[in-house]
Amino acid sequence: MECPMEASSMPGTDGVCFVLEQEREPEAVCSEEPPVAQEVKAKKNRFSRSSRAGLLFPVSRIDRQLRKGKFAKRFGASAPVYLAAVLQWVTCKTMDMAGKISKKSKQHYISASHLQMSVKKSSVLKRLLGSGLKNRGKAVAQSQHVASPTQRRPRE
Repeated sequence: MECPMEASSMPGTDGVCFVLEQEREPEAVCSEEPPVAQEVKAKKNRFSRSSRAGLLFPVSRIDRQLRKGKFAKRFGASAPVYLAAVLQWVTCKTMDMAGKISKKSKQHYISASHLQMSVKKSSVLKRLLGSGLKNRGKAVAQSQHVASPTQRRPRE
């Protein structure tokens, strides 16, 4: 585009090009359907709250469960993010320790007893989850497999 004569003859505007209103290109008129480039750009900017926070646990699902459970009338926008981060940390710590225990016992999978032993060995997890641990069924720690004589009560 060439500079008009008036723009170059003005004092103090050396090398600056002004575009007059008449010379401007007409702006694009919005049609009913957005162009493909804008549609891709709009989808590209959508990020979940989990990915924005750098978490693997679903922040939106935790938010929905908090609202559905009616734990409080109101809570902040960062509450589900913080709760998701704590849940992810606890899960990661527990699974990491259970994986180490299963490697020590030369097993290829993590069983319920490995999870239980990992919680019992960690002082932080024991304080956090200690009251909820109970021996149920076959999920018994290996150190508790002790043969004890059964006591029979005489019939009356």
